[in-house]
Amino acid sequence: MMKNILISAALASGLLLTGCTEELIYINPGSGPTDPVDPGTLTRSVLVEELTGVKCPNCPEGTATLVGLGQVHGKKLIVVSIHAAIGYDTPYPESKYDFRTPDGTEMANFIGSPIGFPSAAVNRRIIPPDNEAYIPRTKWAGIIEEELAEAPQIDLRLKTSFNAASRQLTVTTDLIPVADLDGEHRLTVLITQDSIVDYQKVDLLKVSDYVHRHVFRDALTQATGDVIAEPLVADGKITKTFNYTLPADWNEKHCSVVAFVHHGTTPDKEVLQAAEEHVVK
Repeated sequence: MMKNILISAALASGLLLTGCTEELIYINPGSGPTDPVDPGTLTRSVLVEELTGVKCPNCPEGTATLVGLGQVHGKKLIVVSIHAAIGYDTPYPESKYDFRTPDGTEMANFIGSPIGFPSAAVNRRIIPPDNEAYIPRTKWAGIIEEELAEAPQIDLRLKTSFNAASRQLTVTTDLIPVADLDGEHRLTVLITQDSIVDYQKVDLLKVSDYVHRHVFRDALTQATGDVIAEPLVADGKITKTFNYTLPADWNEKHCSVVAFVHHGTTPDKEVLQAAEEHVVK
């Protein structure tokens, strides 16, 4: 598929055209196991999707909380910051970047409706009596611990390759279920960029040198995820490859690819497994 990406205000004079194509290979498990999964060695990862905006005064508190939790859990915690907090996501006139994207807005709306900010979804899990996946900061740590303790239902292997000259990024995902999985499942693949310095409201102050973390940049799949049409059977492997041209104003050294398998029906959009790899190793 071909996608036009709206570049930040600093580059508003033009558009960069990016291309993303997908090749699907399905290996029939009837021919024998393919890279069989040892459940005893498979580690669960947890995806946190933070809803934020440059004019959200309390959102930096949420980001700081996630940075702290990342120091505790390491690579097992994967964070995506979506700049789609309604009423707070419009950049300042002085801002160098506009982090809003159509895919980010669509993804945020697909996840649910937040009650307030800071707000984030942890594996898009809905815990009664809550009826929304977005939950307040006070609940994040406990649910992350619970999710990390769950045994993974699927192995998600993610590989990236980047050509600096052409800025061509190739992403390969291998999906290998631990056991047969029924119902609708989707794969979402996206790009984040870290350590972007720009304006942000922090409490009552407008800070010019705030460091934005884990910023959602673009989706290589549909923002709501690509439906996995093939049966997900134990030790059967589904491989998908995506090609993408990284825009020239994105610092590839700070970019990462995030992939996750999830349910896709309302209200159950829970994430089963996630993976993250840097664009540049």
